[in-house]
Amino acid sequence: MNDATGHRAVVELVTALVEELQARGLVSQTYRDGAVLVWNPAGEPDGGNPRGLVSPGLRQEVRCRRNPDDDALWWYWAWAGPTRQSPPDLEPLCPAVAVETAADRIAKVLAVHSGDAAGRDGVRNAR
Repeated sequence: MNDATGHRAVVELVTALVEELQARGLVSQTYRDGAVLVWNPAGEPDGGNPRGLVSPGLRQEVRCRRNPDDDALWWYWAWAGPTRQSPPDLEPLCPAVAVETAADRIAKVLAVHSGDAAGRDGVRNAR
């Protein structure tokens, strides 16, 4: 797969993931090179809670990258590196073509399981 074809595939997969995440009530922002920052609005700080203003909420970054073992595109969890200057640590999530699986796993990680801010699946409807 050449670079142009690979880039096009990543853009298509990112778009599909964003749509699946939105269908689950999650909000996302995309970045170049296949990075997607996802958050659950139900985990965002409540404006009436002064201590909640410092909360980062429920957020997770995932990236679409080539798997070095088979050269296929995969979704990876992106975890902060040991220092600010370090690149993120990438942990395999699932093959990139399994967009629904990726969205389900991300929604599970970002679910809110207590209180009444979220629906029964742990995600508040963002609409």
